[in-house]
Order: sequence, then C-alpha cells, then structure tokens
Amino acid sequence: MSRFFGAAEHAAFVVPDFDATVNRLIEAGIGPVFTMRRIRVPARFRGERHDPLFSAAFVYTGAMQYEFIAQHDDTPSGYKEFLERKPEGGMHHTAYFAPQGFDAALADAKAQGTEFTIVQEFIDPTGTAYEIYVEPTGSADPLLAQLMIAGPMEPFFKEMERIAASWDGSEPERDALKMIPPGMVPPTEPA
Repeated sequence: MSRFFGAAEHAAFVVPDFDATVNRLIEAGIGPVFTMRRIRVPARFRGERHDPLFSAAFVYTGAMQYEFIAQHDDTPSGYKEFLERKPEGGMHHTAYFAPQGFDAALADAKAQGTEFTIVQEFIDPTGTAYEIYVEPTGSADPLLAQLMIAGPMEPFFKEMERIAASWDGSEPERDALKMIPPGMVPPTEPA
C-alpha cells in the first residue's frame, strides 16, 4: 500500500489476548510498551455509529513502530470483523499519514488503479473523521490501510520512539494516555 499512500508509520496486529501479547513483547526485550487500556473511542463502522471498547499497545524496535490491538466487547468494528475471519489474530493494517486529506489520498489511489472502501472511521465530537481504515474494494481477505490526519499523533509517535531508543529495561509498560495531547484522551472503562 506504500505505493498509494507513501511511507508506512507502523504495522498493526489485532490479537485475541492483549495481556499475553504485552507480556510476550516485554519478555522479548522489546519496549517499553506504551499501552492504552480499555478505551472507548467514537467511531463509525461501515457507515454506522459504533463505539468499540479496545486496548492498544505501541512499541518501537529501532525506527519501526508496531501496534497491537485487542477488542473487549462485541461492538461491530474492523477489529471484531477481522477476528471473526482470523480468531488467532494477525496483521490487520499498515498506517500512513494523509497530509493532503482522506479524499485526496483515496482519489490518488483510485487514479493508480485501486479503489478503497472505508471500513471504519474514528470521529471527533462533531462527527468529523480524524483517522480511517480502508480496504481494497472487493478483497475477500483484505489487509487494511489506516490513514491518519497529520498533526496531533506525530509528536506522540516521535516521543515514544525517542524514549524507546534509550530504554534500559525499567518501567516496561507505560501509560500512553499520559502522552496524548489534552482533549484527545479517550474515556476508559474498568475491567
């Protein structure tokens, strides 16, 4: 998908067991693991409003960022749909910034011969999407692309990369929500 959207920011995996995945990363010496546990984010899935409850973890190994996501409820979402196809989990998407905007990025891809369908949108209080997942139209087993508006997430990613570059093994799991710009922190729910 890089030929359509440019350099990938990260590769993301949907997993059935979040804690087991976090522990596996830490045991492998990959970290620190920046987690957002049990967040509920306003979203639209295939055009309908659904707000999934999920956890996400980000890690860097060198300059490469990986994300791991586990959904905790049965709300319709791109994550739930993926696990219904692949209960063992696996690679869900690659992420890209779309500095020219979503419509322009998708129009450019279509002009290059591949049309994408919007699967999921994360939305702000006005209903405007700030992040979307898209799949190649008609694919039976799609690898999704995540398109993000450049801006608020870039400093968040750069700070995680900076911290990971000199990580000494201390504090292996860290709360990523403390690093997100004010006003963007999603609500959390207890286990």
